[in-house]
Amino acid sequence: MIRSRQELAERGVAFPAVDVAPTDLPISANGATYQMAQSLAWLDDQHFSVGRWDGSLSVFAYTGSPYAGPVISRAANSPSFQGVRMVVPVSRRSFVTSNDDRSVALWSSPGGAWSDLRLTETFEYDASLGVATSGRAVTAGGRVVVIGHTSGHLSVWRRLTEPSRLEFIRSVDLRNPHPVNPWGLHDINAVEIFAASHGTARVISGSEDGYVCIVEVPSGEILSQTVYNPDAQRGINDLNVRGDAFLVANCSVGATDHNLWYYTVDRKTWGIVLRDRANLIADTNRPQVFNFNAIWGAYSGGPCWFASTEEGALWMGTANTGIDVLGYREVTSPLGSALGWNDAPGRLVMVAYDLYEFNT
Repeated sequence: MIRSRQELAERGVAFPAVDVAPTDLPISANGATYQMAQSLAWLDDQHFSVGRWDGSLSVFAYTGSPYAGPVISRAANSPSFQGVRMVVPVSRRSFVTSNDDRSVALWSSPGGAWSDLRLTETFEYDASLGVATSGRAVTAGGRVVVIGHTSGHLSVWRRLTEPSRLEFIRSVDLRNPHPVNPWGLHDINAVEIFAASHGTARVISGSEDGYVCIVEVPSGEILSQTVYNPDAQRGINDLNVRGDAFLVANCSVGATDHNLWYYTVDRKTWGIVLRDRANLIADTNRPQVFNFNAIWGAYSGGPCWFASTEEGALWMGTANTGIDVLGYREVTSPLGSALGWNDAPGRLVMVAYDLYEFNT
């Protein structure tokens, strides 16, 4: 079974040039549905969920086969039929997604196999917070869910059981008064757990306005706020933590900019320290290149990172004292892709319009 024309080309099969030019057809174009992935999260060692711009929500089973891709286990729509910008696992049988500008949705699988996925309930909040864009579940103070919003606010929720539900605790204003982007956007595109102990946790967020923030939860105390790059012209698309280190993905503008940044955190001051930076770009004539996702992973040589850029490329490298780029592979169409890594075992998923699996 051959998966694609690309695979044939990689095996050395030559394709003839197109002999017939495209034609203007007697039809009128209307709108198009944009089905690119917005969010991706592993639910367990075998299943991952993908939320898309068209409002669809799908759960896939990883196959690990060179001849067949992920198999869909369940498909649904967000209750509001709006794009799904966030998927956050909160237990072995449930996860939370964005819904609209004033609510999130809680989903559950009673049997734990995800084929019986159902909407549990939607939970409302003040519309001034905006759509949920990122989040993580933490264990501090019980069961706590932390969510980033388009407004630049972080909301803190308590997850309760019997029945399963979410209870709003507070919101925290993390807006940069001087956004690095020219459009005044404040979307918090990434929330990661940095540390947890004694009933509290520290989470780190990355925003479209350029701020990297470290916040204590559930109290909401802001420990630090730093612009990731004082010369930035674009904000943060993604952020991923490993130990005391984290990666920032952004859009590089111009030949001297960078779209992958490597930092560590000083636990005494909660300040961030720049270790290195790189510009992941294949065509150096491009005026800008988006890095959409950057995640930590591992391969036979040890720990590594992966990143997906708007050139349709999957980049790979390591980061110790500095960033070392191993190279890239052209995988999909020239659009950004959502990435998901699972340690048990080493499994990488890359999703744009199509879905791709990689074993490491």
